[in-house]
Amino acid sequence: MGYLIQWDNAEKTVVLQQYTDNPVKDDLYHLAEQSALMLKSVSHTVHLIIDEGTSKLTLSSADINFLERNVPTNQGTVVMVVSKSGQSYKKLMQNVGKTMAPKAFRQNFFVTTVEEARHLLQEQFKVSYSQIGLP
Repeated sequence: MGYLIQWDNAEKTVVLQQYTDNPVKDDLYHLAEQSALMLKSVSHTVHLIIDEGTSKLTLSSADINFLERNVPTNQGTVVMVVSKSGQSYKKLMQNVGKTMAPKAFRQNFFVTTVEEARHLLQEQFKVSYSQIGLP
């Protein structure tokens, strides 16, 4: 398993997904499925932080279609944590994804650290972080 997934705050308004070690394509699918289950367990909007760190997963059209089919109705914004050097590719994929999967790619942001992602969610979406990193 090349990933971790958990609620990122006590209010359960953010899910943190992190790729670890050497993720494989199946990790993308498992993360999407687990994330969808977590979001469906609450009725309010839930934002995602997806920390890709140094991972180099590329998305095929089948991957994009899978993500689109698994977007819960209460999914909010997605904040992608990627290296500066990887942001150009991710932004290109964002543009492709918007046409193929408008729900999965409707509102994404790119930052370089998880802390930046949390700050963005606090500032732009009034997310509360009274407690971070819940099991």
